[in-house]
Parts: sequence; structure tokens; C-alpha cells
Amino acid sequence: MSEQPTYRLDVSTCIAPLVQSWAAWWMTVAPVPASLHVRNYQLPLLKTYLLNPDFHARHVGIPASRASEVKELVQKTQQAQAERIRLAEALESFQRLLLEEAKGQSMEPFYAKLPEPLRGRVELLYDYHGRPSLRVLEGMMYRGPCHQRELQSLRLLRLESDAGRPDLLTTPVLSEPGQLEWQVPFEDKRLDALFALDLEPRPLGFIQELLGPAAANGTELLPLLTETPARPYTPWEGPGPRLRYLGHACVLIEWKGTTVLVDPVLSATPTSGGLPRLGFQDLPPRIDYVLITHSHYDHLSIETLLRLRHRIGQLVLPRSSGLLVGDYSPKLLARSLGFERVLEPELYESLPLPDGEIVIAPFLGEHGDIGHAKSAYVVRMGEQRVLFAADSLGVDETLYRHMRKDLGPIQTVFMNTEVEGSPLTWTIEVLFPKKRDRKLEESRRCRGSNAAEALRMLEQLGATRLYNYAMGLEPWFTQIMGPPASPEEPRMKESERLLTAARARGLRAERLHGHQDLFLAE
Repeated sequence: MSEQPTYRLDVSTCIAPLVQSWAAWWMTVAPVPASLHVRNYQLPLLKTYLLNPDFHARHVGIPASRASEVKELVQKTQQAQAERIRLAEALESFQRLLLEEAKGQSMEPFYAKLPEPLRGRVELLYDYHGRPSLRVLEGMMYRGPCHQRELQSLRLLRLESDAGRPDLLTTPVLSEPGQLEWQVPFEDKRLDALFALDLEPRPLGFIQELLGPAAANGTELLPLLTETPARPYTPWEGPGPRLRYLGHACVLIEWKGTTVLVDPVLSATPTSGGLPRLGFQDLPPRIDYVLITHSHYDHLSIETLLRLRHRIGQLVLPRSSGLLVGDYSPKLLARSLGFERVLEPELYESLPLPDGEIVIAPFLGEHGDIGHAKSAYVVRMGEQRVLFAADSLGVDETLYRHMRKDLGPIQTVFMNTEVEGSPLTWTIEVLFPKKRDRKLEESRRCRGSNAAEALRMLEQLGATRLYNYAMGLEPWFTQIMGPPASPEEPRMKESERLLTAARARGLRAERLHGHQDLFLAE
């Protein structure tokens, strides 16, 4: 009897998590932001599109010929997410009432004025200046009607090109021929069995049984699979650590049998080719720590995290204060995604590595002066220290002088040079009141460091190596950030200024692009 063939996920297979046809990210999954997003962004966008599909097709990314599907999506959204819409309306009206009526007197009478969706799920507060606000009891929200697991699904498809995926923010993902949709909550353990197929082949029958009705048509499933064995992972044995740059802000650290992955956003390999990359099949079968710096989608990708969930030892996330409606808890989000081993350490807390540690480091700027959760990380391997600064703004050089004094010289720094930055409300406009002073907001950008700030940072840290990263250069970030930056764009010109000045000071300075292996022992 011949052996039954076994299959893995093909390197071109993309598996996109969706929430009622929209890409899954924190603004569509965390209950309160998701409620505001569906009422104040998704529905207005789609209703505007329906007024003139031909005119709005380019912006929304859906041809006018599919307007009837958009109309159906709007109707289903209004019906299925009615509780979320009610919550968003209650938040908007009650926060307005607080601003108008709460002037420093006791908050106790306002509890009787709470709209029903907020009752029992918020605490009313003043700050020390007598400004009123409400604190959402977020853990309760995940047990309430606005955390809608039944809206969650996975879309399985072959990736034809890096530019072929719809825009993350403005385009709902309508079904296409040859795609499979698996209606399954993200926390479901069956996802681990599916994503284990990146490395471990299984019989076709097992895969069809796992996916159920979604895979009833084997002709649509087979193109997503391959009989080719996965490339074996060879552990790095030194000398020194190996840092594998995987694109944008994603770095894999291999050191004395331990693996650490920073800000993972990985891509399938398009069938049409493109920039070479390492994918899910090339990562270690066990990743001891995954470190997330902040919630922008080019750093925290639910799609990537779900696919790696079964390999991750500890997921390390920045700590939120919970004092702003949009400062959601990444830890609670991760729990809702099925992660069981989640850490949310405080600033300067240390996580152990062999002959080393991971230290939670400060991260200034990049959020337009809004207090949302974020952390940088210092990884010490022997005497080598590496700072993953993400999009940090080096506006206060004294902070880095303190870091050097507290932690020792930090020889290697990964940082970006996004000098313009997106507007304050980029991706999060729905969290803000409609009436506010937008003229004052014009100076508040989600920017990183310019060359002068970066050079002062490097000097204070005692750095000898600079890796300029997180620049949006890899083509698989088109879905998130638009086309890769041209040499004439401000961030690229600032990058050149920084690299030139750093080299003149004797630093090894490089701008990273695509996959590169970096060796600190050299």
C-alpha cells in the first residue's frame, strides 16, 4: 500500500484574519475601539462610497460593480454590530456631558446619568487639575456583548503580488474566487493546528477535517498546499549573537540557544516573485520571546502573531495606563487572541537570557503626545547591548544619558528617521471628539527622530553601530504604509544625513532593507 501524501502550507499562502470583512487589528478587535471604529469610520466610509461608487471606488478599493456587496455588508454590519454601535453612541454623548457639566463637584450623581451600555463598565474620574474623564473597565468589556468572536474569521488565499492585498484601513476584504473563508474565533486552538502546517506536513484528510465546510471543495484547498518539505532550521551556535533582519522593524535574535523576535510582521512569498524574504517556514520552531514595541500595525500584526502563536514562549507587550479610551490593554487583547503566556512588564524590568537579559526601556514620542502603550527594549548578550528604539523621538537626550548610566553603554542601536510622521489622528480619528482645536494639533505628528536628535541619542548611549530600520521600504508593507519611500522623500533624505554624519564620527552605520544577517562579533 502506497503512503498517503502529506501537505504543508505553501510559501505563497496568505492567511488573513478578518472581523466581518475588515482586517483584524487592535481597532477592529479590542471591544471599545472596535465599537468606535465601526460606528465612526467603517459605516460612514461605506455609506459615502454607496452614494457614488464610481467616484469613491479608488479610495475605498472596491470597484463600482461590487456596490451591491458593499450595501449588503453595511446592512449586516448594522444588524450584527448593533451593540457596538450603541456603545459608541453612549461613549460620545456621555463624554460630552461630562465635559459640559462636571466642573470639579462630586462624580457620584453622574453614575445615575450613565447610558445603559456604560453602566457597570466604567469608573468616573477627575485628574489632579479637575478635568473629568471615564475609565473603561476593559476586562469586563471582553466578557460583554461588544466582544464579538462570532464576527471573526480567517481568509486563506494565494498571494499573487505584494501590491495585491487591499489597503488595511480603507478597504473591506470581499471574497474572491479561489479563496477559502474559515469562520472561527481567533482564540480557537484549531488555529495552532493550521499554522503548524508551515513546518509539519499532514494528510489532506486531516486538513479538510480541520477546516470543515470551508475546505469541502478540495480543488480550492490544494493550491494553498505543497508536498515540498520545509527547509530545516539550523540553530545559530556563534560566535556571538546573530541578528536576522526580516524587514521593517522585525529582527530575530539568536543567542546561546535562545531566540527573540522583535515586532514580527512577516509576509507570504508572492507567486509572481519579488524581493527575497524569510517567511514563516524559515523561523525557528520555538521562539522564546516575542517583543512588541507599540500598537501601530507595522509593529503589532495580529495576522503574524496568530500564525506564530503555537511557537511563542512568552509574548512581551507594552503596558497601558487604561486612563484613555483608546489606551487599550495589549495584554487583554493578546488573551482574547488565545495567547496564554503574556507579559506586560514595567519600565526597567528585566527578563532573563543566557548570560544576558531583556530590559524594558523608555520610548518617547511617535504618538502625537497621546499616552498609548509603548516600550523600547535593550537586549544584553554578554557585554553586547542592543537597543530596539522603534520609532522613538530623541527629543530629550538626557533620557539616553540616564540609560547609559543605568544599563551600561549600548553599542548597537536600531532606530528610524521618520521626520514628518503621520497626523496625530492617523488611524485613530474615531477616538477623538469631533469638536476640538485642530490648529493646535497641526504641530503634533507621529514622528521619530531627525538626524540631529538621533546623533545626540547615539552619543549619549555610547553607540558604535547604527542600523536605520522601520522605514517602510519592503514591498510587503504596501498594504499598511503605501508604496516604499523614494530617495526624494523626507525620511530618506534624513536617513542619508544621519548615516553620513554617523560614519563621519566613526560609527558603523547602515540602512536595512529586505533580509540581512548581522553579526555583532565582527
